[in-house]
Formats: sequence, C-alpha cells, structure tokens
Amino acid sequence: MVTITMKNIFFLITVCFFLYACSQQVEQYSGDSQYESFIVDGVTFSIADSPWRADMRGNHRVLVKVNNPQEDAVLAEIPWRRPDIHPETKNVIVVEAHSGREVKNVDALSITNEKGLIAFQPFPQSADYYIYYLPYKFRKGSGDARYGKPWNDYLPPEYTADVSWKQNVAKAVNQLSKVQVKKFESRTKFDYFTSMGIIATDKEEQEISDRDTNSAFILFPEDRAFPIRLPNRLPWRWVKKGPSADFEGYASKHEFYVWQVGLWAMDSLKDVRVDFSDLRSADAVIKKDQLTCFNQEGTGWDGKSVQFAIQVPPGKIQALWNGVQIPKDAEPGTYKGNMRISADGQQTKDLSITIHVGDNVLADKGDSDLWRHARLRWLNSTIGIDSLPVQPYSDMHVHENTIEATGRTVQLAKNGLPEMIIMNKQSILAKPLMLQLEMPEKVLNIEGDSFSLKQDDKGLVSWQAHQLKDGISFNCHAYMEYDGYIRYRIKLAAERPITIPNIRLIASYPQPISTYFMGVGFKGGYTPKSYRWNWKGPWDSYWIGNDQAGLHTEFRGGAYHGPLLNDYKPDAPAFWANGGLGQVVLKPNVFNGKEVIAESGKKTIGRDTTVIEFALLITPVKSVDTKGHFSQRYYHSTPDGFNKAAKEGANIANIHHATRLNPVINYPFMVQDSLKAFIKEQHQANRKVKLYYTIRELTNHATELYALKSLHHEIFTGGVGYGTPWQMEHLIADYKPAWYTELPGEQADAALVLNGFSRWINYYLEGLRWMYEHDQLDGIYMDDVSFDRSVMKRMRKIAAKYRPDALIDLHSNTGYSIGPANQYTDFFPYVDRLWFGESFKYNEMTPDEWFVTFSGIPFGQMSDMLQDGGNPYLGMVYGATARHSYGPFSPVPIWKLWQTFGIEDAEMIGYWATNKIVETNHELVKATVYRKPDQALIAIGNFGKDDVSVRLQIDWSKLGFDPKYVRLEAPEIADFQSKRMFNLQEALQIKKKEGLILAVTPLTKERK
Repeated sequence: MVTITMKNIFFLITVCFFLYACSQQVEQYSGDSQYESFIVDGVTFSIADSPWRADMRGNHRVLVKVNNPQEDAVLAEIPWRRPDIHPETKNVIVVEAHSGREVKNVDALSITNEKGLIAFQPFPQSADYYIYYLPYKFRKGSGDARYGKPWNDYLPPEYTADVSWKQNVAKAVNQLSKVQVKKFESRTKFDYFTSMGIIATDKEEQEISDRDTNSAFILFPEDRAFPIRLPNRLPWRWVKKGPSADFEGYASKHEFYVWQVGLWAMDSLKDVRVDFSDLRSADAVIKKDQLTCFNQEGTGWDGKSVQFAIQVPPGKIQALWNGVQIPKDAEPGTYKGNMRISADGQQTKDLSITIHVGDNVLADKGDSDLWRHARLRWLNSTIGIDSLPVQPYSDMHVHENTIEATGRTVQLAKNGLPEMIIMNKQSILAKPLMLQLEMPEKVLNIEGDSFSLKQDDKGLVSWQAHQLKDGISFNCHAYMEYDGYIRYRIKLAAERPITIPNIRLIASYPQPISTYFMGVGFKGGYTPKSYRWNWKGPWDSYWIGNDQAGLHTEFRGGAYHGPLLNDYKPDAPAFWANGGLGQVVLKPNVFNGKEVIAESGKKTIGRDTTVIEFALLITPVKSVDTKGHFSQRYYHSTPDGFNKAAKEGANIANIHHATRLNPVINYPFMVQDSLKAFIKEQHQANRKVKLYYTIRELTNHATELYALKSLHHEIFTGGVGYGTPWQMEHLIADYKPAWYTELPGEQADAALVLNGFSRWINYYLEGLRWMYEHDQLDGIYMDDVSFDRSVMKRMRKIAAKYRPDALIDLHSNTGYSIGPANQYTDFFPYVDRLWFGESFKYNEMTPDEWFVTFSGIPFGQMSDMLQDGGNPYLGMVYGATARHSYGPFSPVPIWKLWQTFGIEDAEMIGYWATNKIVETNHELVKATVYRKPDQALIAIGNFGKDDVSVRLQIDWSKLGFDPKYVRLEAPEIADFQSKRMFNLQEALQIKKKEGLILAVTPLTKERK
C-alpha cells in the first residue's frame, strides 16, 4: 500500500507545473526550421532524399499508390495547395515510380490551386506512381529575361490520352477507384514550398476571418526563420497556428534581432502605422528608438531619413519586418514590450512582444548567419557618408573667390559660375561660363549682385549668388567637392509671368581643350566642326578636352542620372528638354576652339520657381597610374585556373558570378569558408582576389528576398512576373526577371531587376565592408551599375578605411550603356581600372575613338580589352591587353615583354601628348613610347584598312638617346611578331589592324 503524504503531493504538483511550462515554451528556430517536413491533410510534404531530373519534370511531385493496378482508370485527388497563378495552364505528368515509364493515358479533370483531380491508366502490376504537377523545360546556359516576351518554360496541358479511354473516364468518373496520396516531394531544399509556401484553402481562410468579423485586419506574428512569402493567400502554417496578439522569440546579446508580423487585410487599409514601446526586463530597458519597422521607415541611400506609406488592398497580406538592436551589455532575461498597429479610420491592435535574451554574445550581430536576417539593418546604413577627401585627393583650400582642390583651380564670378578653371596649367574655359536669358527686347546676361563662399569641410566648399534685375530673380546654390566635381542648382522667378524665347548656358573652350568630344549623342573622338542634339536618346551629358585638361558637363533635373539611362529610360530633364524645344549646340568660337550652348527654348518664368540644374567635373580626375596598371595583371575566369595563370604572370583574380566561390549574381555571401580559404591562399602567394559585385539585379537566392519584396517597389521594380518556374512558384507576381544563369545540378540563378536608387545601396555597401573585414577581399569587379558617383565615393571611403589597397574595376557593355566613357565619367575618381568592353568594335574604331571612348587616359584611367579579345597590336598603343583566360588572345606573350622590359617603371608618352617623342608619317599609324633611362619600347599600331609602309620620326633629344649609338629591334613575342633588327632609316611595313613593338637600346653608355 502506497502512503500519499503532503510532501509527495507537493512534488507531483511541482513536476506537473514544470511539464506544463515546458509544453508552453516557444520553440527556438534555426535556419533549417522552415525546411522540415510537415503533414497537411494527412499527407507529408518534404524534400526528396536526392533530386530527380528537373527537365520535363519540374520541381514538385506527389507519390501515389494504386490499390488495384489492373483497373483501366483510377482517380487521384491531390490536395497540393499550390500557390502559382493559372495552375490550369500547366501540364501534369504521371510516371511509374520505379521504372520512370511515363503513363500515356492521363486526363486532368480539374486543376485548381487547392487540388487536382487526375485520372490515369496504371500499368498492370505497378502500384506506385509519381505525379509531376509543375513540369517544365529546363533552360540551359544563360540569358536575360528583361527583353522580349515574358518567359514561360512550363509544359502546356497537352495530353495524348486515347479518345475512347477519356470517354470511358468521363462516363465513370464517380465510380473510379481513388489512389492513396502518400507524400509530396520537392526536388531540393531551394525548391521546397515550405509550410509558408503552400496555401490555405478558401474554407480555412473563411473560418479564420469569421473568428474576427469586426476587424479590418488580422495579425499573424511570425519568426524570421519562416519568411512570409505569399502576397494573396494565407499560408498553411498560419492555419495551424492561427492569428495571435503575441510574439515571442529568442535573441543573443549584441544581436540585431528580427521578426515579422503578417497583416491580412479584410478591408482596404491606408497608411498603416507601426509604433513600438520600450522593451523592459526588471530594471533593464531597451529603448524604443532601437526598434524599427523596415517597411515603414529607414535611412535612404543618400543618408537622409525616409518614410514609407504602407497601403494594403483588401485580401492582401502585408509582411511587416521589424528589428531591434540588443545591446552588447544587455542583462540576460525576458524583455517585454508592445507593438501597436494602426491604419487610417480603423481600430488599432496591440501585439505584445516577448524577447528572451540569453547570455551568449554575437560579435557580428548575427551577420554570419544569413537566416537571422540581421543584415536587414544594413538597409539603413550611412557607412561612407562624409565630406572628407579620400586618397589620392587632399584637403581643399579657399582664398576669396578661388578654390584649390588637388591640382585644380576654380575661380568663381560674382554670379557663382566659373570664370576660370585651371587643370595641369591649362585653362579649360576661353571665357567665363555664362547663363544668358534671351528676353523679348534684349539679352540679359546673369552677372550677379551678391556672392558668398564658405568651406563646409575639408572636402566640400559651397557658395551662393543672387541677382534681381528686370523683374527676374536669380538664386544660385552650388558646391564643389575635393575631386573637382561641381554641382549647380539655379532658381529663376518673376513677380509677373515673363515669356523668354530662350535660356542658354554657354561654355566656351580654347583650341587645345576643344580637341576631343563625346556625349549628347556623339559617339566620341575628335571634336566635330559643328554638332546639334535635341534630347533624343539616352544621354544627358558631354565631355570636351584633351589628355591634360577637360570638362564633363551633365544636364540634371530628371528622375534618374545614373549611368544606365538606356536601361531605365527616364524622362529627360524637364528644363533642358522642354518638351522637345531644348537642344545642345556645338560650334566654333572666336578663340579657334569650340562653344557648347545648351538652350531651353521658350520658357515662361513666374512666381513658381524655374529650376536649372547641372554638374561639372574637371578632368583628368587623377594622374594616370601606369605603374599600377602594368604591375596589376588580371585573370578573369573560374577560381580553379588562377594558380596556373599566376605562373604566366597574372596576379589578380576576378571571380565572376556563376562560379564555385561566387555562385550567384550580386550576393557573394552564400559561400564563406571556402572563399575565405581561397583568398588566404592567394595572399600567401602575394596575389589578390576580387569578386563580381554590382547593383542592377539581385539573385533569387538572396536570403532576404521575401523581406525585400515586402517593401514592394522600393527595392525591386514591379513587373508582369513570369521568368523562371522557381520565380513563378515562389514570388508569384509583381516582379521583373533579369539575368539568368544555369547552375550545376539543374539549378538556376534567376535574378530580379533592382531599382537604381534605393536602400539596397546601403546594404550593398555594408556587404562590401563585410567582405573587406570578414574575407580580406581585395576589391570588386563592377559590371554596369545603376547607381551614381555619390555611391562610388562611399565605396572608395569604405575601402580606404577597411581595405586601403582594395581595387575597383569597372566593366561596361557599350551596347547596353551606350557610351560608357561618358556615362560613367563621374565614377572615374574612384575606379582603379576600366574594362571597356562588350560590344566594342575595336577593329572599326579610329585612333581618336580608341583614345576617348576606350583608353580612359583623358580621364586619368587605363583600360583592358574585352570584346573578342580586342586587338593586341592596337591595344599596346594605349597600354592595353586582354585579360588572362578571357577571349581568344592570350596576354601572356605581351606580359612577358612587360616583365622583361620592366614596363611598370617606364614613362608612357603617347601620340596624343603635347610632348610626344615618336610620330609616323601616316595619320592612321600611331606610336606610343615607353621610356626608361636605359631603354625604350615603341608600340606602333596601324588603325587603317590597308597595309602601309611608314617611317618613324623620333625626337632623340626627348628620348634621351644618341641615334648614332642605339640598336632598334623587334623582340620575339609569341603569336605577335618575330625577332628582327631594323636600321633607323628603314621603312616599316605594317599590316592593316596590326602593329609592331620595337625596343630601342643604347649600344654604349654615351648619352646625348
């Protein structure tokens, strides 16, 4: 007999309370939680043990069992709960599970999102079948979904069933035996719908909405481990969990902790608002200013605070992504607070927040674990924003109306416009820049009544100028940055409306500065005698100058002034284009140079301010770094080939996307340990590693994809959807597909188009910082980016702080950017190398086109060749080769010459220079000298269409050698030229589009 004592009873009660508390404890999730199997309608959803072939099958299947395979027809009622749009437009394929034999007689009787009714004729003796319900043709290779008709790779519902069999099925459908639905499988973890990706039925949704018929919205708190995916249907997980007014989660000290709240709108919701309280645990407090809702607020790409209006149509689901910074020194404990959600004219709802903070510390705030979504805080970063100079620039200086900025001198007139710009001892302007108003009765030149100038910071000077004359007020606000960039915003107004036939911005350039021209529709090269452009085409700027001095002018005031005007196709700046009346005119001036006049056409000025915006950039933006260029030799292929390429002279690897260490586009965070190990290995060999990393599109593999999509069109542009099957199955709609790349194992990287300017820029820059710090990355390779120079400045400042020797090179497809040297000019202060580029037709370009549009030299840059490997003969005139392992021409033979000669220590003096040393007697045969104290190389290129015989005209005094005591020879260069001696009087035979490299060597120490 058992004696029950009070002590036993107390013990039993304590145990019961403990077990109850454990049963009520909120589950702690991980990055794998969403991929766990689950059971719905008595059927398991899971990931296949091994992936099947996707081509002609798709990513999803269901295993069914036929009880009597001898029957002529059986019926499969499949509760697949699929989220895709128009499910009836996709085929269904039935195969015998063990042999893979495809069943011929199949009839899709009914296909809806909730379920499918499929009749099929089983094989005798075969009980198990897979039904593939989203089959498609797998897309091989790569491509761009931005252009042409929307992609749709799904197999259409075309069935080959016997007609009589189908008729029999139709007659006996209600008597058909039903198969057993055993389990649903997805090919891979990435393809898996998860419990957040399959839908609730209409009945289940109705039951949930019926619980709270008086509310305008219903709330579903959700852990970050289960990203909210579906925009139009409740996920099955919420059927199981139900709505709630409580969120509970677990965080570490120093973690940026993220959670979600799903808002299901019963009515149309306008201006949804989220407000937080402090989080408290005993005496410990996390202030509410440490909490944020990313959908509602943040910091814009320009560092300014931004607010977003959240509007939710009825029936839609809005994911609200929230975050809190847990202090590093937070007291461990349970922190409680409140989250209030409201909408205009609707009753507010309070949601309690409980966050259990443990004693462990996340040193990087959770950034290493992508599933935590801690990196969402990067969206609000201001990293790299300041007004301080960055190398190679120095502090600015101001004296009265003159500004000095690292070799640039700008003298301002009383109207705030430059009256003089000096670069490399050359005056860029022939006369002061002028703003001129063509009045009905006279011409009014804006001269200015008052002027004030101040130095805002070491790298920023600003000024204002004003004038009131003839009833028109003029207000000029401008600033200059340390790299020679000058930005103007001019306002014109009048008490009474005045119609002005024309407003002109007149820039007059002297003859030396007027040598070369590009932009505003002119491809680039020698400045034409005259030119006129009327704002048709994707341009907003021009450059004029030479190798020592020039000026880039950008006409601003539009919605977008990044480099990809041809891609985003914004409206032209309203003031300058003026509905087709504006134009840009180039013509001769009285100084034997050129005058560029930007005309507005007829404008009416009244009390509403007329705004005129433009920007100037003094070129070259820095000195050409020939030593850096020739000592940095690029390899551009898969990482596995770098060690071999290094033996042939390559010392920098650009790791492109779609490679083992950088598998997806613009999200180089998925591979961490092996990338870090590869970089460490190359550093031990004194080599550098850079990654493809840009902004234009973003991979569908990004962990934050669903969070970013919840921001609607802030990050991703809207669109008709379609694209790859994965995108249609998981993103559903309202996106624009972009670049596509096949990945191993019948996987794919299917990117989405990004907006040009958004908070993703802040994330991108923090990602750069992360790679510099975490991976010791040596820089990045940019491929046609959408942002502007302000972002480039931040990039360079991040490098200066976290990786001072980091390198940034820029690639562009001129068929895409339509003139990259002009579109990207204001990037050049912060770029180390150009790779211009795709679609360049090197063998059709004249020397002046090479110089202006390709070489980078007039801007302080140098370039490598890309398209079809370039032309190795003509490229050497500009110090350019192709990159190792990219294109048909290996740069290795030229690199060997560079190393033997020691070209990085030579002075490069091209045919374009005022102090040129070598000329030829043919206008299309150009020569560049690489001069050292004891030797010289002469690179000669024939840009013409005919073989020619030319003679060299060498200025021996400038070269520093006595022609009586020199040897002139063509050194042996594999696949380029044979070794041969020449005498100085000999004519050189140069084939068309080829060239010659000559070595000039003194025979004795005697020097002239």
